Amino acid sequence: MAISLLKAQDLSQDLLKKGIVEEMINESPLIKRLPYMTLVGNALRFVRENVDDMGSVGFKAVGDVITESSASFTPVTASLTTLIGDCDVPNLVQASMSNINDQMAAQVKIKSKLMANAFETAAIYGDDSSANEFDGLHNLIDTTNMALHAGSSATGGPLTTSLLDQLMDLIRGGAPDMLLMNRAIRRRLSAYLRGVGSYATERDDYGDLWTYWQDVPIVVSDFITQTETISSDAYAAKTGGACSSVFAIRFGEGDGLVGLQNGGITTEFWDRLEEKDAQRTRIKWYCGLALYSTKAVARIDGITDSAISA
Repeated sequence: MAISLLKAQDLSQDLLKKGIVEEMINESPLIKRLPYMTLVGNALRFVRENVDDMGSVGFKAVGDVITESSASFTPVTASLTTLIGDCDVPNLVQASMSNINDQMAAQVKIKSKLMANAFETAAIYGDDSSANEFDGLHNLIDTTNMALHAGSSATGGPLTTSLLDQLMDLIRGGAPDMLLMNRAIRRRLSAYLRGVGSYATERDDYGDLWTYWQDVPIVVSDFITQTETISSDAYAAKTGGACSSVFAIRFGEGDGLVGLQNGGITTEFWDRLEEKDAQRTRIKWYCGLALYSTKAVARIDGITDSAISA
Protein backbone atom coordinates (compact mmCIF):
# COMPACT_ATOMS: atom_id res chain seq x y z
CA MET A 1 0.00 0.00 0.00
CA ALA A 2 1.27 3.48 -0.87
CA ILE A 3 1.68 5.84 2.09
CA SER A 4 3.22 9.29 2.47
CA LEU A 5 6.71 9.83 3.90
CA LEU A 6 5.04 11.79 6.69
CA LYS A 7 3.16 8.69 7.83
CA ALA A 8 6.07 6.38 7.13
CA GLN A 9 8.39 8.37 9.40
CA ASP A 10 5.99 7.82 12.31
CA LEU A 11 6.73 4.10 12.01
CA SER A 12 10.49 4.56 12.07
CA GLN A 13 12.45 4.12 15.27
CA ASP A 14 15.61 5.67 13.81
CA LEU A 15 15.79 9.26 15.07
CA LEU A 16 18.29 10.29 12.38
CA LYS A 17 16.07 9.00 9.58
CA LYS A 18 13.03 10.65 11.15
CA GLY A 19 14.90 13.94 11.26
CA ILE A 20 15.98 13.65 7.62
CA VAL A 21 12.44 12.87 6.46
CA GLU A 22 11.09 15.78 8.50
CA GLU A 23 13.55 18.15 6.85
CA MET A 24 12.66 16.84 3.38
CA ILE A 25 8.89 17.10 3.79
CA ASN A 26 9.24 20.58 5.27
CA GLU A 27 11.34 21.58 2.26
CA SER A 28 9.05 20.09 -0.40
CA PRO A 29 5.23 20.24 -0.38
CA LEU A 30 5.23 17.72 -3.24
CA ILE A 31 7.27 15.17 -1.29
CA LYS A 32 5.00 15.69 1.71
CA ARG A 33 1.82 14.84 -0.23
CA LEU A 34 3.06 12.21 -2.66
CA PRO A 35 2.20 8.62 -1.65
CA TYR A 36 5.06 6.14 -1.95
CA MET A 37 5.09 2.46 -2.84
CA THR A 38 7.90 0.32 -1.47
CA LEU A 39 9.34 -2.06 -4.06
CA VAL A 40 11.28 -5.25 -3.51
CA GLY A 41 13.22 -4.99 -6.77
CA ASN A 42 14.58 -2.04 -8.74
CA ALA A 43 11.60 -1.38 -11.03
CA LEU A 44 7.82 -1.54 -11.22
CA ARG A 45 6.17 -3.09 -14.27
CA PHE A 46 2.47 -2.58 -14.87
CA VAL A 47 0.01 -2.23 -17.75
CA ARG A 48 -2.11 0.74 -18.79
CA GLU A 49 -5.38 0.61 -20.63
CA ASN A 50 -4.99 1.74 -24.21
CA VAL A 51 -7.60 4.50 -24.42
CA ASP A 52 -7.52 4.36 -28.23
CA ASP A 53 -8.33 0.66 -28.31
CA MET A 54 -10.89 -0.13 -25.59
CA GLY A 55 -13.09 -2.46 -27.60
CA SER A 56 -16.78 -1.73 -27.97
CA VAL A 57 -20.29 -2.61 -26.85
CA GLY A 58 -23.59 -2.17 -28.66
CA PHE A 59 -27.29 -2.82 -28.65
CA LYS A 60 -28.38 -5.94 -30.52
CA ALA A 61 -31.66 -7.28 -31.76
CA VAL A 62 -32.76 -10.81 -30.93
CA GLY A 63 -30.67 -13.26 -32.91
CA ASP A 64 -27.97 -10.75 -33.90
CA VAL A 65 -24.39 -11.96 -33.99
CA ILE A 66 -22.22 -10.52 -31.21
CA THR A 67 -18.81 -9.39 -32.42
CA GLU A 68 -16.06 -9.83 -29.85
CA SER A 69 -13.84 -6.82 -29.10
CA SER A 70 -11.40 -6.68 -26.22
CA ALA A 71 -9.40 -3.84 -24.76
CA SER A 72 -5.67 -3.68 -25.34
CA PHE A 73 -3.05 -2.71 -22.79
CA THR A 74 0.35 -1.03 -22.92
CA PRO A 75 3.14 -2.38 -20.69
CA VAL A 76 4.99 0.28 -18.70
CA THR A 77 8.16 0.04 -16.61
CA ALA A 78 9.05 2.62 -13.95
CA SER A 79 12.61 2.21 -12.69
CA LEU A 80 14.27 3.32 -9.48
CA THR A 81 17.31 5.55 -9.47
CA THR A 82 19.77 6.45 -6.72
CA LEU A 83 19.65 9.84 -5.01
CA ILE A 84 22.69 9.99 -2.76
CA GLY A 85 25.03 12.38 -0.97
CA ASP A 86 27.93 12.29 1.50
CA CYS A 87 28.85 14.87 4.11
CA ASP A 88 32.25 14.79 5.81
CA VAL A 89 33.25 16.60 8.98
CA PRO A 90 36.88 16.64 10.17
CA ASN A 91 37.20 14.97 13.55
CA LEU A 92 38.96 18.05 14.92
CA VAL A 93 36.00 20.24 13.93
CA GLN A 94 33.49 17.80 15.36
CA ALA A 95 35.40 17.52 18.63
CA SER A 96 36.21 21.19 19.14
CA MET A 97 33.29 23.08 17.58
CA SER A 98 30.17 21.10 18.53
CA ASN A 99 29.61 22.76 21.90
CA ILE A 100 26.64 24.77 20.55
CA ASN A 101 25.61 23.04 17.32
CA ASP A 102 26.60 19.51 16.39
CA GLN A 103 28.65 19.98 13.22
CA MET A 104 27.62 16.69 11.61
CA ALA A 105 23.95 17.29 12.44
CA ALA A 106 24.15 20.67 10.72
CA GLN A 107 25.67 19.08 7.60
CA VAL A 108 23.02 16.33 7.53
CA LYS A 109 20.25 18.92 7.82
CA ILE A 110 21.54 20.82 4.80
CA LYS A 111 22.10 17.60 2.82
CA SER A 112 18.50 16.56 3.54
CA LYS A 113 17.21 19.82 2.07
CA LEU A 114 19.39 19.38 -1.01
CA MET A 115 18.01 15.88 -1.53
CA ALA A 116 14.45 17.18 -1.30
CA ASN A 117 15.29 19.88 -3.86
CA ALA A 118 16.88 17.33 -6.19
CA PHE A 119 13.90 14.97 -5.96
CA GLU A 120 11.35 17.73 -6.64
CA THR A 121 13.36 19.04 -9.59
CA ALA A 122 13.49 15.53 -11.07
CA ALA A 123 9.78 15.03 -10.32
CA ILE A 124 9.08 17.94 -12.67
CA TYR A 125 11.84 17.87 -15.27
CA GLY A 126 13.49 14.46 -14.86
CA ASP A 127 14.38 12.45 -17.98
CA ASP A 128 15.58 8.88 -17.58
CA SER A 129 16.87 8.82 -21.16
CA SER A 130 19.47 11.56 -20.72
CA ALA A 131 20.49 11.50 -17.07
CA ASN A 132 20.59 9.22 -14.03
CA GLU A 133 17.07 10.35 -13.15
CA PHE A 134 13.53 9.07 -13.27
CA ASP A 135 10.98 10.59 -15.64
CA GLY A 136 9.31 13.70 -14.23
CA LEU A 137 5.86 15.15 -14.89
CA HIS A 138 6.81 16.78 -18.20
CA ASN A 139 7.96 13.42 -19.55
CA LEU A 140 5.23 11.28 -17.97
CA ILE A 141 2.33 13.33 -19.25
CA ASP A 142 0.24 12.31 -22.25
CA THR A 143 0.96 15.38 -24.38
CA THR A 144 -1.63 14.40 -26.98
CA ASN A 145 -4.67 14.38 -24.71
CA MET A 146 -3.64 15.90 -21.36
CA ALA A 147 -1.77 19.10 -22.28
CA LEU A 148 -3.21 22.59 -22.77
CA HIS A 149 -1.39 25.71 -23.95
CA ALA A 150 -1.59 29.37 -22.96
CA GLY A 151 -0.99 31.80 -25.79
CA SER A 152 0.20 30.65 -29.18
CA SER A 153 3.26 29.36 -30.99
CA ALA A 154 6.49 29.96 -29.09
CA THR A 155 5.40 33.09 -27.23
CA GLY A 156 3.05 31.72 -24.60
CA GLY A 157 0.43 33.84 -22.88
CA PRO A 158 -1.26 34.62 -19.55
CA LEU A 159 -3.14 32.00 -17.59
CA THR A 160 -6.95 32.21 -17.65
CA THR A 161 -9.53 30.74 -15.32
CA SER A 162 -11.10 29.07 -18.35
CA LEU A 163 -7.86 27.16 -18.92
CA LEU A 164 -7.78 26.17 -15.24
CA ASP A 165 -11.31 24.78 -15.54
CA GLN A 166 -10.33 22.85 -18.65
CA LEU A 167 -7.27 21.51 -16.82
CA MET A 168 -9.43 20.25 -13.96
CA ASP A 169 -11.81 18.57 -16.40
CA LEU A 170 -9.00 16.61 -18.02
CA ILE A 171 -8.40 14.62 -14.82
CA ARG A 172 -10.59 11.52 -14.72
CA GLY A 173 -11.36 8.98 -12.01
CA GLY A 174 -11.76 11.66 -9.34
CA ALA A 175 -10.84 15.25 -8.64
CA PRO A 176 -7.18 16.34 -8.66
CA ASP A 177 -5.40 16.24 -5.31
CA MET A 178 -3.45 19.39 -6.11
CA LEU A 179 -2.69 22.11 -8.60
CA LEU A 180 1.08 22.57 -8.78
CA MET A 181 2.56 25.88 -9.92
CA ASN A 182 5.42 28.25 -9.14
CA ARG A 183 5.20 31.31 -6.89
CA ALA A 184 4.95 33.84 -9.71
CA ILE A 185 1.84 32.24 -11.19
CA ARG A 186 0.36 31.64 -7.73
CA ARG A 187 0.72 35.36 -7.01
CA ARG A 188 -1.02 36.21 -10.27
CA LEU A 189 -3.86 33.83 -9.46
CA SER A 190 -4.19 35.16 -5.90
CA ALA A 191 -4.36 38.73 -7.23
CA TYR A 192 -7.13 37.76 -9.64
CA LEU A 193 -9.12 35.97 -6.93
CA ARG A 194 -8.85 38.96 -4.61
CA GLY A 195 -10.01 41.22 -7.41
CA VAL A 196 -13.20 39.22 -8.00
CA GLY A 197 -13.85 38.58 -4.30
CA SER A 198 -13.19 34.83 -4.49
CA TYR A 199 -9.91 34.60 -2.60
CA ALA A 200 -10.15 31.98 0.15
CA THR A 201 -7.61 29.95 2.09
CA GLU A 202 -7.89 26.82 4.15
CA ARG A 203 -5.59 24.60 6.17
CA ASP A 204 -5.11 21.14 4.75
CA ASP A 205 -4.63 17.86 6.60
CA TYR A 206 -0.98 18.75 7.20
CA GLY A 207 -1.73 22.10 8.81
CA ASP A 208 -0.48 24.09 5.81
CA LEU A 209 -2.43 27.13 4.65
CA TRP A 210 -3.21 27.10 0.92
CA THR A 211 -5.32 28.93 -1.58
CA TYR A 212 -7.94 26.71 -3.23
CA TRP A 213 -9.40 26.51 -6.71
CA GLN A 214 -12.63 24.50 -6.93
CA ASP A 215 -11.79 22.90 -3.56
CA VAL A 216 -8.39 21.74 -4.83
CA PRO A 217 -5.30 23.12 -3.01
CA ILE A 218 -2.91 25.28 -5.01
CA VAL A 219 0.53 23.99 -4.05
CA VAL A 220 3.70 25.95 -4.80
CA SER A 221 6.86 24.42 -6.21
CA ASP A 222 10.02 26.51 -6.19
CA PHE A 223 11.42 24.24 -8.90
CA ILE A 224 8.96 24.97 -11.70
CA THR A 225 10.89 27.62 -13.56
CA GLN A 226 9.57 30.76 -15.23
CA THR A 227 12.11 30.22 -18.01
CA GLU A 228 10.54 27.31 -19.86
CA THR A 229 10.86 27.33 -23.64
CA ILE A 230 7.81 26.83 -25.82
CA SER A 231 7.92 25.38 -29.32
CA SER A 232 4.97 24.53 -31.61
CA ASP A 233 2.45 25.39 -28.87
CA ALA A 234 4.01 23.04 -26.33
CA TYR A 235 6.65 22.83 -23.60
CA ALA A 236 10.09 22.20 -25.08
CA ALA A 237 12.76 22.88 -22.43
CA LYS A 238 13.31 23.95 -18.83
CA THR A 239 15.29 27.08 -19.69
CA GLY A 240 15.71 29.57 -22.50
CA GLY A 241 12.25 31.14 -22.49
CA ALA A 242 9.87 33.13 -20.28
CA CYS A 243 7.07 30.65 -19.62
CA SER A 244 5.93 28.23 -16.95
CA SER A 245 3.57 25.29 -16.47
CA VAL A 246 0.73 24.38 -14.11
CA PHE A 247 -0.03 20.74 -13.33
CA ALA A 248 -3.19 19.07 -12.06
CA ILE A 249 -2.30 15.84 -10.25
CA ARG A 250 -4.34 12.98 -8.85
CA PHE A 251 -2.47 10.60 -6.58
CA GLY A 252 -3.20 6.92 -6.15
CA GLU A 253 -1.68 3.46 -6.29
CA GLY A 254 -3.12 1.64 -9.28
CA ASP A 255 -4.83 4.64 -10.89
CA GLY A 256 -2.80 7.79 -10.25
CA LEU A 257 0.67 9.16 -9.57
CA VAL A 258 2.82 7.54 -6.87
CA GLY A 259 6.39 7.76 -5.69
CA LEU A 260 8.53 4.64 -5.67
CA GLN A 261 11.23 3.62 -3.23
CA ASN A 262 13.18 0.59 -2.07
CA GLY A 263 14.02 0.53 1.61
CA GLY A 264 13.09 4.14 2.22
CA ILE A 265 15.65 6.82 3.04
CA THR A 266 18.70 5.20 4.62
CA THR A 267 21.91 6.42 6.22
CA GLU A 268 25.40 5.06 6.73
CA PHE A 269 28.00 6.45 9.10
CA TRP A 270 31.79 6.07 9.29
CA ASP A 271 33.55 7.57 12.30
CA ARG A 272 36.99 7.04 10.71
CA LEU A 273 37.91 7.48 7.06
CA GLU A 274 40.97 5.81 5.58
CA GLU A 275 42.13 8.77 3.51
CA LYS A 276 41.59 11.59 6.03
CA ASP A 277 40.93 12.32 9.70
CA ALA A 278 37.19 12.82 9.36
CA GLN A 279 33.82 11.18 9.82
CA ARG A 280 31.19 10.71 7.12
CA THR A 281 27.43 10.38 6.92
CA ARG A 282 25.91 9.08 3.70
CA ILE A 283 22.23 9.61 2.89
CA LYS A 284 20.72 7.59 0.08
CA TRP A 285 17.32 6.99 -1.40
CA TYR A 286 16.42 4.52 -4.14
CA CYS A 287 13.46 6.41 -5.58
CA GLY A 288 11.33 7.10 -8.63
CA LEU A 289 7.86 7.99 -9.94
CA ALA A 290 5.13 5.89 -11.55
CA LEU A 291 2.08 7.16 -13.39
CA TYR A 292 -0.51 4.39 -13.52
CA SER A 293 -3.13 6.29 -15.48
CA THR A 294 -2.46 8.89 -18.16
CA LYS A 295 -5.68 10.58 -17.01
CA ALA A 296 -4.16 11.40 -13.60
CA VAL A 297 -1.77 14.21 -14.64
CA ALA A 298 -2.57 17.17 -16.89
CA ARG A 299 -0.63 20.31 -17.79
CA ILE A 300 -1.03 23.88 -18.99
CA ASP A 301 2.23 25.10 -20.52
CA GLY A 302 3.29 28.39 -22.08
CA ILE A 303 2.17 30.51 -19.12
CA THR A 304 3.77 33.94 -18.95
CA ASP A 305 4.12 36.01 -15.78
CA SER A 306 1.14 38.21 -16.70
CA ALA A 307 -2.16 39.25 -15.16
CA ILE A 308 -4.76 36.47 -15.14
CA SER A 309 -8.18 36.96 -16.69
CA ALA A 310 -11.35 34.92 -16.94
